[in-house]
Amino acid sequence: VPPADPEPVTPPEPYEPTLAELQAAKKQEISQACEQIIYAGISVTLADGTVEHFALTEHDQLNLVGKQAQLAAGTEQLEYHSDGKPCRYYSATDMQTAMQHVSYHTTYCNALNMWVAGCETADELQQIYYGVDVPEQYQSEVLKAYLLEIASLAGDDADA
Repeated sequence: VPPADPEPVTPPEPYEPTLAELQAAKKQEISQACEQIIYAGISVTLADGTVEHFALTEHDQLNLVGKQAQLAAGTEQLEYHSDGKPCRYYSATDMQTAMQHVSYHTTYCNALNMWVAGCETADELQQIYYGVDVPEQYQSEVLKAYLLEIASLAGDDADA
């Protein structure tokens, strides 16, 4: 008896992720980018004209939470250390710059996530990346305030 012809094998269709899966992946991508930027820290021009770099890892951010409590209590000089430097006193203004860096990026990341959640197609989702301007409809009141502040610091407030 001759062997029967094998059934033709149809290759499986390539897997097409759902919009929800693509959105979850995009949110993870945005979260990682935000975390890397925050952790890298910020170089701050201090009131005395010197520039110091402040790392902002999770440990550093927890430390800054305590400093925020001191600021709220009216402390004008905060003890802290920038990267690789000895502990010293910084002005409240100097410390607020580092804190605002964290707050801005957290707020921006949240706005990107709102945009991701509002996407209705994979093509629309591909337009979103860390650093892109967030459409106004996804800008929170807080993000709008940060963007106005950034524009005024950059001297772009001519039409304000």
